[in-house]
Amino acid sequence: FASPDSSTYMERFDAAPGSQLKPAKVRYHQVDGNSLTIGHVVSKTPPPPGSTSFHSVEVVHAGGPVAERLRRAPRIDATYPVRFHELPETGCSPAREFAAIFEVLEGMMLAKANRQSLVLWVGRPDKPELDGFAGFLGMLPFRGISVALVSADAVRYPDPFSYRTPSGVLEHDANDPARMGKCCVSAMFGPLPARSFTARLREWAPIDVQPPAGCAELLRLPFKIAGLPLPMITYAGEYEKGVAALAERISAAYPAGSLCPIVSCGEVVDRLGYGLDVLAALRERGHAGHYFTHKSGETSKRWAEYGKPELLGWVAQAKAAGQTPLFIAVGGGCNGNATGVVAAMTGAAFVEVPTTPLHYNDATTSAKKAFSLVLDGKIRAKNLLGTFYLPRLVWCINETFLTSSTASVHSTVGECTKTMNMLADPSSAAGRADYANILGAKEFASDTTRILSCIDGFEALVHFIEDAPTREAKAAVLRLGEAIAEARAAAQCGTETARAAYASLCEGRRQLLQRFRARFYELPTAARVAIDAFLTVSNKEIVGAKAMFLAYEDPFEKYRALLFEYAHTLGHAVEAWLAGAIDTARASGVAADIVEAAVRNHGQCVGMAVVWAGAIAAELGALEGDGYVCHQGMVYLFNSFGGFSFGPVRALCDALGVSKPDFLREVLAGVRLDNKRGYCECGDDASVDQLVTHRPGRMLGSEDPNAEVRYMVVVSEELQRRALERAFELEFDLVAHLDGGEIAFKPLASHPRPLGVGAPIAAQVRKLIRASCDADAAAAAAEGIVCGPASDEAAGDEAAGEAAPAPRRSASETMSLEGTPPSWSEDDESASLSPFSRAATFEAELCETSEARPGHAPPPPAAALKPASPASKPAAAAKRDHDLANGGAAPSGEEAAKQLAVPGDGSFEIRHSGRSMRAARPRVGSAVASGEASAHPPAA
Repeated sequence: FASPDSSTYMERFDAAPGSQLKPAKVRYHQVDGNSLTIGHVVSKTPPPPGSTSFHSVEVVHAGGPVAERLRRAPRIDATYPVRFHELPETGCSPAREFAAIFEVLEGMMLAKANRQSLVLWVGRPDKPELDGFAGFLGMLPFRGISVALVSADAVRYPDPFSYRTPSGVLEHDANDPARMGKCCVSAMFGPLPARSFTARLREWAPIDVQPPAGCAELLRLPFKIAGLPLPMITYAGEYEKGVAALAERISAAYPAGSLCPIVSCGEVVDRLGYGLDVLAALRERGHAGHYFTHKSGETSKRWAEYGKPELLGWVAQAKAAGQTPLFIAVGGGCNGNATGVVAAMTGAAFVEVPTTPLHYNDATTSAKKAFSLVLDGKIRAKNLLGTFYLPRLVWCINETFLTSSTASVHSTVGECTKTMNMLADPSSAAGRADYANILGAKEFASDTTRILSCIDGFEALVHFIEDAPTREAKAAVLRLGEAIAEARAAAQCGTETARAAYASLCEGRRQLLQRFRARFYELPTAARVAIDAFLTVSNKEIVGAKAMFLAYEDPFEKYRALLFEYAHTLGHAVEAWLAGAIDTARASGVAADIVEAAVRNHGQCVGMAVVWAGAIAAELGALEGDGYVCHQGMVYLFNSFGGFSFGPVRALCDALGVSKPDFLREVLAGVRLDNKRGYCECGDDASVDQLVTHRPGRMLGSEDPNAEVRYMVVVSEELQRRALERAFELEFDLVAHLDGGEIAFKPLASHPRPLGVGAPIAAQVRKLIRASCDADAAAAAAEGIVCGPASDEAAGDEAAGEAAPAPRRSASETMSLEGTPPSWSEDDESASLSPFSRAATFEAELCETSEARPGHAPPPPAAALKPASPASKPAAAAKRDHDLANGGAAPSGEEAAKQLAVPGDGSFEIRHSGRSMRAARPRVGSAVASGEASAHPPAA
């Protein structure tokens, strides 16, 4: 690691940079098509950052003499495989062009092409218009892939920045700032004289919304990508007024008659009527458009579901009429991601209207839009093919969140636990040092663990959604929505009577939804305040955390922002497998209650995988004691409803006859297609991942020179297999309790936790994290390094008389699967509180910003902080503590030695496939005997 003692790190963290868009440059090399070789192209095309060579060469062509000669030419350099792919005939049909691009790319991905591969497009002299396909081939593997365009056009240079397919419907313009300067072609070759090309970026023009002063209904969350401000708007007023306000903003941005809106939503949102409401509001303002619905769910997040002739035909009609096609994605993350890909591929404008919390604070805060690789109804790999494209506006109407499912709410929390574990409090002195290498991070850094204090609001929201009258009211809306969907076609093409009947049904749904929302406002004030606090704080903290990395440092999420993929390797694989299992169960008649109980949305799978990642880190000796308790406790705190338990999934497996070996085989097959492969050198028996070490907020480092970011590490498949085996045996189906003031993890089935008692557990987790950060600062001070003060929130706790707890002895001494039930009695104050009685106090505590309070100076730039020294413990002892704490037995010494080695120089080593990677030796206060791994700011 580069020395973090340099003030350069803190200068980087505190910087206030502007736009990070840089005009792309592409070199055209003159070559003779009769003598061109693949080796020459490889030598002249820049490899991806961090690599010195290409993993493979994927030659794509549509026939022609140059491609045929290359196919027959003998290979001189056999250091990389060369595969040939022929583009299917498209006949100027936009739907066939769309399909051809994805068919070729799917073939590449299944052949194990990755971000270190080179795509070589070979053009034809008689069809230069086909050269535009080269850019789309480089646009869609969203982890990145290099493209070399070999053009046979002897008359005109190909434009490396602006290109289209022969139909003119699919187009890409790298000069559009919505693409953040991304150029999909790395190098060009052809018969014309050599020259260079430089892009000319246009000015970013979002649909800018500035809430008026004193307007309580509109809230704009601070957010940027690549230095570009992205309007993230929350409408806190009535739903119907929020829809009208959105339509007004869009109408004001486009002259009358110049816009062709295309509203896209899935089946569930269609039945709720949210998409039709948006389209109707735009039509009232003179913008006639189209309405596109598709199947819901992860298995439908595939290109074939969206590349429909009618959808692409609407785009073609709009362009022919001189209109701007505007895709408006109304719904959840699958719809937003997939619709965004279509908008990007057609060069259309894009607006997102999220109706779930996770779509708002997670999916819309990323420029990446992607399809999954779905074959024969099964997800082979999540988010493998996509691109980067900014929406002009994100508009969220809070009341739509009330129709979320409990799975959706848990999904939001699962992503929150990932973020809290990877960042903790980057605004504290210790946190600033942890992430001092993130450019401009200070603008958005905040204490993400404030989300833990919203546990009562989370429970209140889930309780409201699961309440029987709420469920029935929503079911009535959905039933009527299904009838409306069936009547829509007849109303569009039928008689006046049919249209009147359709309008009557729509009015009936509107009234049902009004009554549904009224139920929420009938809740006790404390419950509504707690729910509002949960949604407000989780949105603010997660949006800010994403902006901390994407605003200036890594807008394309290829380097340091890959941290947001923490727990996604196993999480994505299980999610993909489970989506297929759910479809199979429904089709084969498995009992509906078993199927619905097993549903686990994206964030839920991530939350479960956070626990599994913690178990892997503990097995390696990288996470123990309080750090381990805090890491796992974030998920177990929110598991009072079992949303992160594997038990219902196991019940589904039993109903389908899926054995543990079956489950492991299929999930690990998905892991092997994970989209992070290529960031580190690893064999087929390992994958690229991230792990937390020491405490939340610190990531395990790697010295693999190809890792590009130092916290991308290689994890053996055997470690992943063991974690999945333990999940299958329900070892992680736990919930957090307080026993004698200490956190204990107990089986949810035998030790359920009542609602409304989670706040003290949350406070304890936050105090333990703060104590660890303070210890890091103290260790740095002991070495003579000047550090910033404790975070403002910690100072506030001390002023209130809350002393930071002393570090505890070990995880095994405080956690037990067989522990006694909570010791609260009827006389305990906490037992007498209603589930939501503390919620009213959240408003003042949780609406604080990360800025300094009156009387407290902001923390000065911190110098290097290192992990404080925990009680020195051999790695084997840490492993034993971990296993005993989770009801298992430690492996044999020989088995443990295969996974963990502590070399004599005190570095930490993880062995895989006969190779090893070593983290830098800890410099301050860390006990090398415990196998503690370095987690200092990664070098560039």
